Amino acid sequence: MLGKEEKQVSFFDTSFVCAHLIKKNSFYAKMREHADSIISDNDFADIYCLNNGRPSVPPARLAKVLILQHYEGLSDRQALEMLRFNIKWKYALNVPLNYEGFDDSLLTHFRARLLTNNKEKMVFRKTLELAKKAGLLKGKIDQVIDSTPMLGAGAVKDTYELIRDGIKKVISLLDKKTRSKMNLCLKAYGKKDPKPKINWDDKKERQELLSLLVSDARKVLSQVDISPEDEDTDTEMKSTARLLAKILSQDIEEDKNRKPKIKRGVAKDRIISTTDPEMRHGRKSSAGKFNGYKTHITKDVALDVITNVDVSPANCPDGKMAEPLIEEAEEEFDIKTKSLCGDGAYSSGKIKEKMDHKRIELISKVPQLENKGRISKEEFTIDIKEEKVTCPEGKVAEKCRQSKDSKTFVFSKGTCEKCSRKDECTKAKRTGRTISVGPHEEYLQEARKTQKTDEFKKIYNKRRPPVERKIAELIRHGLRKTRYIGRRKSRLQALFTASVVNLKLIFKERGEERLIFNTIGANTAAT
Repeated sequence: MLGKEEKQVSFFDTSFVCAHLIKKNSFYAKMREHADSIISDNDFADIYCLNNGRPSVPPARLAKVLILQHYEGLSDRQALEMLRFNIKWKYALNVPLNYEGFDDSLLTHFRARLLTNNKEKMVFRKTLELAKKAGLLKGKIDQVIDSTPMLGAGAVKDTYELIRDGIKKVISLLDKKTRSKMNLCLKAYGKKDPKPKINWDDKKERQELLSLLVSDARKVLSQVDISPEDEDTDTEMKSTARLLAKILSQDIEEDKNRKPKIKRGVAKDRIISTTDPEMRHGRKSSAGKFNGYKTHITKDVALDVITNVDVSPANCPDGKMAEPLIEEAEEEFDIKTKSLCGDGAYSSGKIKEKMDHKRIELISKVPQLENKGRISKEEFTIDIKEEKVTCPEGKVAEKCRQSKDSKTFVFSKGTCEKCSRKDECTKAKRTGRTISVGPHEEYLQEARKTQKTDEFKKIYNKRRPPVERKIAELIRHGLRKTRYIGRRKSRLQALFTASVVNLKLIFKERGEERLIFNTIGANTAAT
């Protein structure tokens, strides 16, 4: 049953005992003063039973605990310790000094309830509504987008361990009768099984272990039908078996003697953990490799309000998240975008075309073309409409080869051999210089012209740095590493962290904050 906050004043009320100890402009004081007008128990009424059973811990209190937890970057157990013993927390939550708190498992159940009922964005949405009422978000806004690594909580393992863990998980779900049919040493895959004791420097011993693991994995998979047509198979069993099958396909191949061996290189979208199969390898630069997820944010340029947050696997390209973030902000939070600024990861012709169709100005640097010691493609005149390419010496490409997504303009061998600049333009022997033109060449050409202007440089250099500072602030509140398994739970952490950062900004607004919150409270009461 839905429990609600009690308004009756206690003898141990913190406003009488310790109000003078809390700084008036602190986050804790602002939470006590304004949190009730932001989050109420009625916001969660549809995910609780109204009249049956014992009253729950008030859900608004649980949400406020999560806000304070992310403000300080604490675990569930640490948060409940603070609630039980810390005066600042008791004051912020408006609970008596003798309040004992609740079991830390309740926070886990509350998060699960939010995810099950698609309420994970509710608190974040409330901060945006508050920002609008405070006049911080008005009409169409200029936004900045960026991403940052979020380290995963799952254990990253090598191929041997991935296969062993996959076998162990499938065996644990098989019945005893099926286990007895398989000629497997089940003790080797028990809950407390030790890592195989082999000489890992010996290639032969590693090969023998790999052959045994692959053989056992195939035996286990032969007992489970993982075809999508079979609906009678247990869902957990099927998904676990598919995970093992994918690990085998991504990491194992056969040599000339049909013996299994580990594939060279990293498979596309490779699974790196059985505890969190959604984690991936990622990189922010050639040297900055990490495992887990990426957090993507959009931010208002004028007043630094975070307008949307999402989490993707670490191998997801940054540019792929631009359109979903903008669309979700408009559809769910009623935030419309006038312009979007981002680094080179958001500058592809495809993204520029999409933003152009949405009438959103994309302010992003297109990467320089690789010349490889030759005359740059930028020196050629490319006429998209006439399908004509002219070189710096005034010669026109004679041929055009059409492929699925692009066109290749070819200068003849004779034309290039007569040119005085041939040696600095092409090294081709059978033909002359070739110029590839993609489907979004027109957008890229326009972008390269624009980014050379002083106006573009001024706007770009002014808008880009603040988003880095906003990301640094999120990281200070614990966003660098997820505390949970799975993308949705990690996104819930990112949403609460962004809510904290937004509330800090709103609480710091001077002069009008009391009038703003009083107005909101009056509107809520009237409703």
